[in-house]
Amino acid sequence: MEDSQDGLKDLLNRLEKAALKVGLHINEDKTEYMVVGRRDTIRLYPTLNINNRNFKRTRQFKYLGSILSERNEIEIEIGTRIQSGNKCLYGLAKLLGSRSLSRELKLIRPVITYGAEAWPLRKSDERKLLVLERKILRKIFGPVKDMLSEEWRIRKNDELETLFHKPSILETIKNRRLLWAGHAWRSQNPLIRMVLEENPNGKRPL
Repeated sequence: MEDSQDGLKDLLNRLEKAALKVGLHINEDKTEYMVVGRRDTIRLYPTLNINNRNFKRTRQFKYLGSILSERNEIEIEIGTRIQSGNKCLYGLAKLLGSRSLSRELKLIRPVITYGAEAWPLRKSDERKLLVLERKILRKIFGPVKDMLSEEWRIRKNDELETLFHKPSILETIKNRRLLWAGHAWRSQNPLIRMVLEENPNGKRPL
């Protein structure tokens, strides 16, 4: 624990020196820290006190629009993206139902799929994304009149797929992941090359 504190103290001192060179100062009230590890980090790092400064601990924070958490819980990020998509859906309900706008302009996928290149999707995550996309498409295409009952009803999933004529949101995410993987493979960054090409020995826990 003492070695860790010494290392953090040295890191903070170097950060302060670098910040002072450009006229910046570390604000104790606005600075938080997050611990990432497999061990019981709550017991090991309950507080962080460096140079008589107390820093608050956070379990997650937003960086460049994406949420990072202590245990790399990607479902938190996906849940936030789905929540943003729902806000757009209800906030732009009148525009989505308008016939004066093209359907291309009504799609709000970029709000939902931001940062999706790094998502390891589970089946439950895929279902949530598909449910949201179908909800949006039903709003865009509107109800349909049933030929038998002559009553208006919401469109079925296969009817939406026939009208949409585009890859689903899951296929779009997979394509973006492949593009990003190709970009990473062509990179000359030594750290990226090491991660992609090295074959580490031994075993590690989940």
